[in-house]
Amino acid sequence: MQISILAAGFTPGEADGLRRAMAAWRRKGGLDKYYDRIVDGMTSRGYTKEFAEGIFKQIHGFSEYGFPESHAASFALLVYASCWLKCHHPAEFLAAMLNSMPLGFYSPSQLVQDARRHGVVVRPADVMASDYNATLEDLPGTPAVRLGLRQVSGLKQASAERLMAARAEAPFDSADAWRAAPISTRPRCGSWPAPMR
Repeated sequence: MQISILAAGFTPGEADGLRRAMAAWRRKGGLDKYYDRIVDGMTSRGYTKEFAEGIFKQIHGFSEYGFPESHAASFALLVYASCWLKCHHPAEFLAAMLNSMPLGFYSPSQLVQDARRHGVVVRPADVMASDYNATLEDLPGTPAVRLGLRQVSGLKQASAERLMAARAEAPFDSADAWRAAPISTRPRCGSWPAPMR
């Protein structure tokens, strides 16, 4: 907010207060209290009232959508890297996104559907083949994504880990999975956990 210090005579503390008011304006208001301070400060330094009011309108307008440049630069870099990975390594990107859940933006189902539309082979969660997290299969070469057991609704991580440990000790078929690893056989909310589609 260097301009408010130079053009309107704000102290560094006042400039920081203006910056905070801009960031919180939509939630708390409070930006209008700076109108007189900005306009009077600028006119006392030789700027016309129309110009000073125009500057205030720009500050007010910026507070509707603006955020700090450092945040914008960091976000732009993150978006660029994510887009590059999604374009050049879509299977790896999908697996990483699924393993980072919850994200708050897209559901696992939306991510899987988008990846399939872009040619990624996505295999269902399978008690005989899945780890807890999503994994890549058929390496080297173009990998397929095997959904992890974490995508099975209602299956707790501890239960999934018991299944994986039992599978490593002695092979069993999927029908005997519940005998091989002690997991709850009681359905939640009246239905068996179903894999994400």
